[in-house]
Amino acid sequence: MAVSLLTGVDAALLAVLGYVLFYLGRTLSRRVAKRATFASTRPPGPPGLPFVGNAYQIPHDRQWLKFDEWTKQYGDIVQISVMGQPTVIIGSAQIASDLLDARGAIYSDRPQAVMAGELVGWDLGLGYAPGPHSPRFREFRRLFQQFMGPRAAQEPTLLAAQEKNATKLLRRLLIAPEKFMTHVRQSTGALILYLTYGYEVSEDTDQDALVNIAEEAMQGFARASDPGAYMVDTLPWLKHIPEWFPGARFQQDAKVMRQSRERLYDVPYDFVQCEMAKGAVPRSFVASYIDEKVEPTAAEGELIKAAAASLYSGGADTTPSSLASLILAMTLYPEIQKRAQAELDTVIGGSWGRLPGFADRSNLPYIDAIVLEVLRWNTSVPLGLAHRLTQDDVYEGHHFAKGTVFWANIWTMLNDANIFPEPSRFVPERFLDENGRLRTLSRSEDPAVIGFGFGRRICPGMHFAHNSIFIAIARMLYVFNFAKARDQGGAEITPQIEYDGFISHPRPFPCSIVPRSKAAEDLILHAVQSE
Repeated sequence: MAVSLLTGVDAALLAVLGYVLFYLGRTLSRRVAKRATFASTRPPGPPGLPFVGNAYQIPHDRQWLKFDEWTKQYGDIVQISVMGQPTVIIGSAQIASDLLDARGAIYSDRPQAVMAGELVGWDLGLGYAPGPHSPRFREFRRLFQQFMGPRAAQEPTLLAAQEKNATKLLRRLLIAPEKFMTHVRQSTGALILYLTYGYEVSEDTDQDALVNIAEEAMQGFARASDPGAYMVDTLPWLKHIPEWFPGARFQQDAKVMRQSRERLYDVPYDFVQCEMAKGAVPRSFVASYIDEKVEPTAAEGELIKAAAASLYSGGADTTPSSLASLILAMTLYPEIQKRAQAELDTVIGGSWGRLPGFADRSNLPYIDAIVLEVLRWNTSVPLGLAHRLTQDDVYEGHHFAKGTVFWANIWTMLNDANIFPEPSRFVPERFLDENGRLRTLSRSEDPAVIGFGFGRRICPGMHFAHNSIFIAIARMLYVFNFAKARDQGGAEITPQIEYDGFISHPRPFPCSIVPRSKAAEDLILHAVQSE
């Protein structure tokens, strides 16, 4: 009887073991088959090395140029591996739209951003927030749409603030034209601080405490977000290395950048609360939210701090880059400047009785074409931020595994010679029809859309930014002449077209900025006083 019972137990164990082995074998075979399928249908790309993949081939700066080289060699969908992380580079606006726009529900997550996100803390804001299904992400989008979405961006109070800020920029350029790179940056920051916090920047912006706090935080944001700048983004386990350990300089950098980010979160928010307690604060993004919540909880307070800082980080670097590019382009292409000024003189008048405004925009198609070409010519965000796929997907026969990282190479899209002939040249006419009016542009040829990203991660302030760039350009070209500077011998200095940074800015270059006439100079001074 005992022998019979033992045989029954053995049989049961063998049955269970057989089932387990069958299950494991089937699971393993499916995984092997899946890997084989993905391997056989993965997009083409450059060969890499074991373990590191293609990481060693990616430069530390201007990565978009290397990605563009691969696109020209392998096609509009290129797959590489970065330390085992499958990564896809998209070189076509149409493909980016098919995936990141049309399938945004699964293409809108962010990859792990160790340096900028975890260590510095920018994952609290919109740029690195998990999404698109998280409550925090949805609340961010609601707030931004409400404050500067397509409709809000056309509100008269917002447009008036942009006009006034552009006029202040003219005054700064008049007083110290050699500091134009500083002026366009600090002018943009001043506008965002006013609209976000109701904070009026002092005229001596070099000494404004809040501007300095914001600029310091933005410098850290740009450094921490730069792909390949910190090895901890490639090897996340490095984040556990203590600050004192040899080679852990990134931890020291992260500490300094985190403190700067915290000051940007806290100081202006505290300013709004203090001003509201006095009962004398203008309408602003933060004040409106506090009024809506009456008495915000600690969690709500942290959310609005992060949202407000996201507004600053989203525009404080990109818009100045566009305005600096405009000055560079006008220095190199005087014939375009003359045509723009002729249009402005026809519409506004050549006596400099007033400045151009948004009310004139429909009659200034060439100025709008210049804005579009500025956004295209040397885009301020050549790569944007990466997207992460949240489930397996198939596109045109290519299989993408869950967790794949996608980079939309905006630089490649805006320099596609098939869409933009002679892309290295600054040619606003490419956006005009035979009658000199703006053409209707498709998604794949509109820099005002491509340049602001894709899908549910598209920049929520794109309409506001477009307006800010337009009014600044229209007013600068109406009152100033931009030309090549001259050396001590009187010879012209031709600036080089050189850009640096993850948020791409032209390198400092010499140029001459002078009022078009004494009447133009008087108009600048009068307009500042009257507005």
